Amino acid sequence: MIIRKCSRAPAPNAIPWSGAIAAFASALTLCAALSACNESARESLVPESPDPLGAAGTAAPAPPPSAAAVRPAFCDRGGNDGVRDAFCGSSFAPIRSLHDLQTLLDVEPAPADMQPNIANPYGVKFSIVVGHSTALSGHYVSPINPRALVIGKETVTAFTRGVQHVELASRDRNRTDGSYIFYLVSFKQACNLAAAGCSNADLFTPRIEADWTQFEIQDDEELKNTTSDCRQCHQRASNVGVLLMRELRSPWAHWFETIPLGDTGLQLPGARGFDLMRDYLSAKGDELYGHVAVHAIPPTSALVLQSIVANVQPLLFDSRTIEDERWPYGPDGYSAVPNPSPTWQAAYDAFKRGEQLALPYFEQRATDPDKQAQLTEAYVKYRAGELSPDELPNLADIFPDDPHVRAQIGLQTEPDATAPEVLIQACGSCHNDVLDQSISRARFNIDLSKLEAGELEVAIDRIRRPSSLRGAMPPPEGRQLDAEARARLLSYLEQYARERRQEPMLEHAAKVGMTGGASSAYIR
Repeated sequence: MIIRKCSRAPAPNAIPWSGAIAAFASALTLCAALSACNESARESLVPESPDPLGAAGTAAPAPPPSAAAVRPAFCDRGGNDGVRDAFCGSSFAPIRSLHDLQTLLDVEPAPADMQPNIANPYGVKFSIVVGHSTALSGHYVSPINPRALVIGKETVTAFTRGVQHVELASRDRNRTDGSYIFYLVSFKQACNLAAAGCSNADLFTPRIEADWTQFEIQDDEELKNTTSDCRQCHQRASNVGVLLMRELRSPWAHWFETIPLGDTGLQLPGARGFDLMRDYLSAKGDELYGHVAVHAIPPTSALVLQSIVANVQPLLFDSRTIEDERWPYGPDGYSAVPNPSPTWQAAYDAFKRGEQLALPYFEQRATDPDKQAQLTEAYVKYRAGELSPDELPNLADIFPDDPHVRAQIGLQTEPDATAPEVLIQACGSCHNDVLDQSISRARFNIDLSKLEAGELEVAIDRIRRPSSLRGAMPPPEGRQLDAEARARLLSYLEQYARERRQEPMLEHAAKVGMTGGASSAYIR
């Protein structure tokens, strides 16, 4: 592997961030970057994705005894990969826990005392832990509630507490181009049947990993017309599905790294992968997360992921350049405070124009420090029995309240965006000219000139709905609208319904369909 050398000469005891070789964290996505209105404008034609949290007061029907062992619909369409091997044979045992699923797919995380060897990456399973993500569950991901991935021989799994989903990607044996087939596991717990729904303790502790009462697995063909569509990121403007690794090269800014022993001699600014690891350990100690021994994550995990993803990625977070821009090194050492990154800002501006998907956040930590400290203390007390399950707070409420920062992280639209800009940021990733035009979701397009009057009225109704109601636009996984942005957008759409005028900005964004961005061949 060839690592680009730093263009600046460091001082004797300082190493520019771009020259540091360490398994820092990255934002991998398996079913990634759902940026908002991921449903068709015609409700009756759109299959809804399962409610991940179980709405309070809504009782799901009790499953039949055999519900957990029903043959999936994708088995009748054929295919050749590890997931189909597991689920399309003569029979499989009921899936009642995350461990059951991992065992069936042969992706049980490696034990804490088994250190993988980079020379033989498929001899054991590799675990990767990410503290920030633009994936389907990205609104829940933080250093104290991370995204855990396990790389098996043919299948990769991704799991985040807080959402009742497990994402899967399995190598397509019928192709020789390294493409993958994507799946989503949805499950329910006993708490979904309770009048109060699932508590934070049910969703953000090991409880979510066991005692599943319902289980369903769907492939990317079934998901293509839902809010859980994998292809809108993994198969955008392409006929093959690829694994995405936004940070293809070191330093991997958002991944956990094993805490070094002793003084490493590295004087690097900002947070690093082992700081994210410390964040987790401060809250959860040696608690397994998705059955992953987080404290024993091997330093080679990023390199293993590099070995299985495509050498050319559709969109890259250039962490080396971004960190050098944010922490420039001069005669007096590193900058005392981080600077803006022109590289990251240019990519974010391109996203706002609808020309590419949004990058991960430029900071290693996307969290509010005070909120993280409070939630860490609460979880420590919960583990010690000093805080009851009913008192455990929502671990996803960890991000800053500043709306501009939340927009940069990917949680909402820009607070000062115009109505057309809101439409692009909230809906442009899934309602454009580039994605599958044969499904009902395509009836709504951010190029409003393509809509029939009836479709526009349905879209207006969807946007008016509270986010807790099914069919609301944008869905919970996407960028949310604050009250002002929602009002601006509704007023604009209602006026457009009366006047019907061309909007070049929306026409351009729909045509490009967020397919732009940097591509790079990784050199070995």
